[in-house]
Amino acid sequence: ALPACRAIVRYGVGVDSIDLAAATQHGVVVANAADFCTEEVSDHAVALILAGVRRIAYFDRKIRGGSWQGYDPNLALRRVGSLTLGLLGWGRIAQAVARKMAGFQMRILVADPYARSLPPGSPVQLVSKEQLLRDADLLSLHLPLNMETRHVINESALQLMKPSALLINTSRGGVVDESALVRALQEKRLSGAALDVFEVEPLPATSPLRVMEQVTLTPHHAASSQDAMQHLHRTVADSVDALLHGFSPPFVINHTVVPRVALRPWKDFRPCR
Repeated sequence: ALPACRAIVRYGVGVDSIDLAAATQHGVVVANAADFCTEEVSDHAVALILAGVRRIAYFDRKIRGGSWQGYDPNLALRRVGSLTLGLLGWGRIAQAVARKMAGFQMRILVADPYARSLPPGSPVQLVSKEQLLRDADLLSLHLPLNMETRHVINESALQLMKPSALLINTSRGGVVDESALVRALQEKRLSGAALDVFEVEPLPATSPLRVMEQVTLTPHHAASSQDAMQHLHRTVADSVDALLHGFSPPFVINHTVVPRVALRPWKDFRPCR
């Protein structure tokens, strides 16, 4: 119904709201701001990992509630460097998390069907998804939401994980079967979770996740910062500017598309600043 439409530029990273197959069929270029918020989301993932391991939100709530808890040997607190971090997905954000967490001298595993190898000498080990689920003490999700990844963390995936493991999600809520996660937490088949994204947002007031002490929650703010928003504005404006001048935008998602209007390479474009 949009015969003059040349492109769809996503004001962000995720493109699960766009029918990529239909756009490609009709010669419509789909682009996003792929380099937007890499530092912010990876920072947030690291913060949730540390907050989850060190039970920061739990202790904060206790103090605000009037208590002062001494050392409890039964409370699950671990040395970060003794744990194995698993990264499901190996895009820009996951790689930034690995770089930042490497300072803890911990074992870092990654599983991604599209990552065939890692650079020689990399401190990160590439493994199967099944091994990642079994070995990870900390499982951090870095996946787009699509038909392949929807509910990739489901009942069977959770059954493979250690009861002492912590799940961290800063990607998309739909990659986790939230009902299965709640059951695993309630039945103590999973130690805890640290979540920035949810299947339904805002998180419903009736969600059991809101009252679980072993869960740390943030309101889909991982990508947020003044710096990130300025970067996003520039990337989207540059993409539209390029398209209007007959050039490809910097981050094309549907690479096999034959554009309705022929486009010159992005590398030859000089953005107006």
